[in-house]
Amino acid sequence: MTDDTPDTSRPGRTPGTADEFDRRDALRAVAAVVRGDGIDVDSDSTPARWSVAATHVVAIPGTDRKLKLRFKVAIGPLPDIEADLWGLLTIEEGFGRPQARALGKRVKGACLSSPAIEKAKARIDAWFASMAQRAAGFGESWRPKGFADELGRVVGFGGRIPRLQTLLDALEESFSTAAARSGLKVRRERLENASGMGVYLDSFATARAMIRKLRLFVGPTNSGKTHAAMDRLAETESGCYLAPLRLLALEGQEALETRGRPCSLVTGEERDVRPGAAFTSSTIEMVNTVKVWGACVIDEIQMIGDHDRGWAWTQAVAGVAAPEILMTGSADAIPYVKRLADALGEELEVVEFTRKSPLRVQEERVKLSEVKSGDALIAFSRKDVMALRHDLLGRNHNVAVIYGALSPEVRRAEARRFREGTADVLVATDAIGMGLNLPVARVVLSTTRKYDGREERELNPSEIRQIGGRAGRFGMHEEGRVAVLEGESINPVRRALTSPPVPPEDPRSWISPNLSHVEAIARELETDSLAKVLRTAGQELLRANQTFRMTDLEQRIQAATAVDRARLPLAERDMLARCPIDTRDQNNLRLLGGWATNQGRGIPNAAPDAAERFRHHVGTDVELEKAERAVKELTAYAWLAYRFPDAYPEMDLCQERRAHLNAFIERTLAERSLARACPVCGARLKANHRFRVCDSCYGSRVEHRRDGHRDGRRGPPDRTGGSVPAPAPAHGGGTADANGKAAGHPHQFHHPVGKDGRKAGPPNRARGRRP
Repeated sequence: MTDDTPDTSRPGRTPGTADEFDRRDALRAVAAVVRGDGIDVDSDSTPARWSVAATHVVAIPGTDRKLKLRFKVAIGPLPDIEADLWGLLTIEEGFGRPQARALGKRVKGACLSSPAIEKAKARIDAWFASMAQRAAGFGESWRPKGFADELGRVVGFGGRIPRLQTLLDALEESFSTAAARSGLKVRRERLENASGMGVYLDSFATARAMIRKLRLFVGPTNSGKTHAAMDRLAETESGCYLAPLRLLALEGQEALETRGRPCSLVTGEERDVRPGAAFTSSTIEMVNTVKVWGACVIDEIQMIGDHDRGWAWTQAVAGVAAPEILMTGSADAIPYVKRLADALGEELEVVEFTRKSPLRVQEERVKLSEVKSGDALIAFSRKDVMALRHDLLGRNHNVAVIYGALSPEVRRAEARRFREGTADVLVATDAIGMGLNLPVARVVLSTTRKYDGREERELNPSEIRQIGGRAGRFGMHEEGRVAVLEGESINPVRRALTSPPVPPEDPRSWISPNLSHVEAIARELETDSLAKVLRTAGQELLRANQTFRMTDLEQRIQAATAVDRARLPLAERDMLARCPIDTRDQNNLRLLGGWATNQGRGIPNAAPDAAERFRHHVGTDVELEKAERAVKELTAYAWLAYRFPDAYPEMDLCQERRAHLNAFIERTLAERSLARACPVCGARLKANHRFRVCDSCYGSRVEHRRDGHRDGRRGPPDRTGGSVPAPAPAHGGGTADANGKAAGHPHQFHHPVGKDGRKAGPPNRARGRRP
C-alpha cells in the first residue's frame, strides 16, 4: 500500500476485501478532495449522505438592500458513487489518492447540479414573498430598513454555514420578533375589528336603536333602594329583574307577584314560565337582550367591577332594550357606571338612599361564649364554618349554616330555619352578602382575611360593607352592629364602615366574548380550537380600549380544553365551556369532557347517579361533602339538559335526584350533632376520636410509608400501580371550601381534635404521638 492510500492494513483483514472501516476512510478521502467546493459527507450513515453549501442573493422587500445568504443543502445519498466506491476498495492496488480524486470529480458534478439547490433557493424566495405579504398588513407600523439591519445580524451565524431549515427558522424568528415589536398593535386591532369586540356596544342593535334613561339607585344594605326599584318596575306594562343569584331571582319573582304582576323565573338550570306573564325574573347571565321591555331592574350593580362575573352586568346595562334601566347597589359602582354611560351617550341619574336603621361598629371583641341569639358569624371557608358550628352546638345553640357549596334550595332552607327561630345563630360565609333577607342583629367576623381563589388577602371595604350591612334588618332590630371575634382587629371594619368608597384604579367595565365574537376570532385565526380562540382573546384584545377590558377567561379556557376533543361544532363547544362546573377540580373537567365526547358521538348522557348512595336519613361529615359535590354535578347536568335536551335526556330524573340530595343535606345540617366518618374508608368515628382518619386507615398508611422508604418510593402505591406522595399534615378538615374549591386530599389529614372539637394542629411531643 502506498502513502496515498488510506490505512486498511489491520490484523485479520483478508486482502481483496473491504469492510465498513475501509468505506469510511475512503469517504473521508473523497470529502477532502471536494471540501473546497463546499461539499461535505456524513460518512457514518449507510449509504453516505452528501450536502453542499450554496449561496443565494435576495432583495429585502421594501428596501434597496440585497442580502447574500449561505446555507447547506442536503443532497442525500449518491447510489452510483456508493457502488463504485465499494468496487474500488476491493481492487488489488487498493484505494488511493487517484481513486479519491476521480470519485471527487463525480461527487462535485452530482452535488452542484442537483435540483435540490434550486428547490432550496425557491423555498427562500417563497419565505421572503410571504414575509412581504404579512408585513404589508402592518401598514406604517412596519419598518423594513430596521428589519433589514436585523436580518444582516441574524444570518451571519458567527461565520458558520447553517442548514437550510436552520436558516429559515432564524429568518422566521427574526420576523416574528420584529412583528411583535411593530405589528402586534395592528394584529390586535385587526382581531378586535374582525371579532366585533372593538365595537362591543354595536352588537346590541335593539338597545342602540332606543332612547334609554339610566337610573342608578345607590346606598348601603337595608336602605330600601331595591324595594323602590321594584315598585317602579311593577308600574310598567312589562319588565325584567336581573339578579346575581338564583335566590335573588326567586325573591324578585315573589316581589313582583306580591305587587300583582305575574312573573316567570329563568335561571341557568330552571324554567318556571307563567302563561301570559309580561315580567321575568332571571339570573343576570340569562338576560334577554333581543326582547323589548318596559323597564329593567339590574340588582347588585357593584358586581360590574368583578373580574370574573362583571361582564354580565356590563352586558345587561349596555344591551337590555328598555326605555328605563334601573340599577341598584352600593356606591362602589358609580365610577364604572359613569364611564359606561359616557360611552353609551345616554343620560345617567344617580339617586342616593340612606340606611333605614343605623349600623354601628362594636369596638369590643366578641368571645365565642358571648355569641347570642340573632348573631351571624362569618367565616370564609367551609372548614371554618363547620368548625364554628361544632363549637356553637357544644354551647347549646341551634345553628343554621350557609356556604357556597350548598345549593340555593338548601341555603334557603337554612335561612328559613334562622328566620323562623328554629336556629338561633347563623354561621355563614360571605354567601349571605347577597340574596338573603335575614333577621340578623349582629354580624361577627371571625376573620378579616379570605382566600379568593388566587391568594389570601385582606377583605376589601366593599366586602365588609356588603357583609356587615346584613345586620339590623329594618322593622326587626333598632340598629345593626358589626364586630369581630376575639383575637381579630376591628380596625379594617371601622375604616370600611366610616369611610366613603375609594374610586377604583381602573373604572373600565369588564366584557366577555359571546358566540359571534368567538366565531369571528376563529375565522381570523383560521382555527377550530376554542381554547386557542379564548386564549388569544384574553391575551391580546382590548389592551388599549378606553371603556372596556377583557374578563378573566382562564376557567372558560380550562373547560374549553376539556371539550375541544369532542367532535362538535364550535358553537356547541362554546356553550359546553360555559357550563357551571368547578374547573379547578380535575374530576369535574373529566366529567365535562366525557359528556362532550358522548354528545359528539350521538350517545345520550345519563344523569349522574351518586344520589343513590344517600338513601339513609342523615349522613356523616364526609357524606355531607360528597352529597354537596353530587348536587353540583346534577346542577351542571340540568344546565346542559335545558340547552341540549337530546344529549342530556334525563332531566326529570336529574331534578328528582337533586331534590333527594338537597333533602338529605337539609336533614343532615339540621342534626344537632354531625356524625364523623373516616374520609378514606367511610367508617364511622366516635365523637371523641382524636384523629381525622380511623385507626385502621392510619395504620395502613404508616405501613405503606415504611414500605415506601424501604424500596425508595415517596409514598404508598396508588390503585393504578404507581405511587403517590407520602401524606403530610395540612391545616384543613375537608376536601372543599365554601365555594366548592378543591382543598387537600383526605389522606392528608390526621390532626388530633381538641376538647372543643376543633383540630389542634399536627401532633407534637407535648400532645403525644401515635406509634
